[in-house]
Amino acid sequence: MSFFKNMMAKIGIGNIDFDTKFYTESFIPGELVEGVIVAKGGSVEQKVDKIYFQIMTQYRKPSPSESNPNFTVIESVVIANILLGESLVFAPGESIEIPFHFVLPHETPISIGVSPIWIRTGMDIDNAVDPSDRDDIQVLAHPHTSAIFEALEELGFHLHKAENEYFPQRNSHLPFIQNFEFVPYKNSEFSRSVEEVELVFSPDENGVKILLEFDRKARGFSGLLAEMLDMDESHHRYYFSADELNEGTAAVAAQFRGIFNHLLG
Repeated sequence: MSFFKNMMAKIGIGNIDFDTKFYTESFIPGELVEGVIVAKGGSVEQKVDKIYFQIMTQYRKPSPSESNPNFTVIESVVIANILLGESLVFAPGESIEIPFHFVLPHETPISIGVSPIWIRTGMDIDNAVDPSDRDDIQVLAHPHTSAIFEALEELGFHLHKAENEYFPQRNSHLPFIQNFEFVPYKNSEFSRSVEEVELVFSPDENGVKILLEFDRKARGFSGLLAEMLDMDESHHRYYFSADELNEGTAAVAAQFRGIFNHLLG
C-alpha cells in the first residue's frame, strides 16, 4: 500500500494541494505584495525543495510567413522569478500556512489592453509532478505613470490602445515593451495637428522615463513631403522627476504642451 501511494504521488495523484491568497485585490509596480499560501499535504510525506513565484504576462511578436507577412503570435514571458523560502516537509494531510511578501517589479505592465498578467506559484518536489497555481492579477498604474495619464487628458488626449509588443532592448532582460497609444479628442487643442502620440513608460521611485513617438498630421505640401520621406514621426526620450510630477496635473500638462509645440515647430 505504501509503495502504491508513493507511485501515485510521483505522478501527481494524492500530491500536495495549495492555494495562494493575496491580501489586496489590486497591485502597483514597485509596491509590496503580501499574502499567504495555504497548503495541505497529500497521501504520503513529501519534501518541497523550494516554493517560488513567477510574475508573468504575454506579448505580441511578429511571425511573418509567405502567405501572411503581417502574422503575429502571442508568447508568454516570465517578468521575474521570486524564491519564497527554504525547503519544507509535509506530513500526510498536514495543513501549513506560509506567509510571504515581495515587491512587484517596476517592469510589470499595467492591466490595460488585452495582455493578461498573472502570478504563478510553484513548488519543486523531488521525484514528483510539481504542482502550480495561477492567479490573474489587476495591476494599476504607478503614481508617476498616472500623473502622465492625467496630464495628457488635460491636453485633450485619450488612451486609444495599449499592448505588450515585441521589442528587445540592450538594457532590459524583457523582450517586450508596453506601448500606449493616445489620440486627441475631436476639437481639442492638438486635434488638427497631431495624429497620435505613442508612449512607453519606465517608472521608479525617483520619477519616470518616457519614450515618445510623435505622429503629426500632414499640413499642406511640407506635411505631405514629410510623410513621403517617413519624417512625420519623431522619437524622443524624456524624464520627469518625482518633484516635477508632484507639482500637479496642470504643471505636467504645461511641460507636455511645450514638448508638442517644439515637435510641431
